[in-house]
Amino acid sequence: GRALADVLLGDYNPSGRLPITYPKYNHHLSTYDYKLTENRVGNFIDVEFEFGHGLSYTTFDYSNLNVASQLEWNAQLTITLDVRNSGTTQGDHTVLLYVSDLYRTVTPPNKELKGYKKLSLQVGQQTQVQFNLRRDDLSFIGIDLTRQTEPGIFTVTVGSLAANFTLAAEQTTTNSES
Repeated sequence: GRALADVLLGDYNPSGRLPITYPKYNHHLSTYDYKLTENRVGNFIDVEFEFGHGLSYTTFDYSNLNVASQLEWNAQLTITLDVRNSGTTQGDHTVLLYVSDLYRTVTPPNKELKGYKKLSLQVGQQTQVQFNLRRDDLSFIGIDLTRQTEPGIFTVTVGSLAANFTLAAEQTTTNSES
């Protein structure tokens, strides 16, 4: 009773996130999270609350998303952004990093959660958040049921900020005999 009253009266600031997507209508239930056809007629699902949705008594602003334009095959991609508590109360917040594979030999999901960071920020406080991605973070199970990674164009999304990067192809060396 007391914990619920603290949340409802604003004495405690909740910071949970939804682990699933809630459709707007029951007949829109779907486990299919892959790219739909470009034509929205007949295949568009209205969403009430997206995966990762959460409520708070304060607001958080994202800015300065920094993503290198290319990830080399055996390197690490560092993603940084600034998060600021722009509200009127202290709050905890989870920053969610999504990656979308724009082209793949098998149909990719619309987006995949690839990282998250939990923050606790005072009013007006700003901090820089860093995520690191490697090639293996971009892998998927192919049609032959083996883990694969394909070079291509990917989109990183954090809140309303987005940036593209390219995973470079693996460099192979050849030995030529004379």
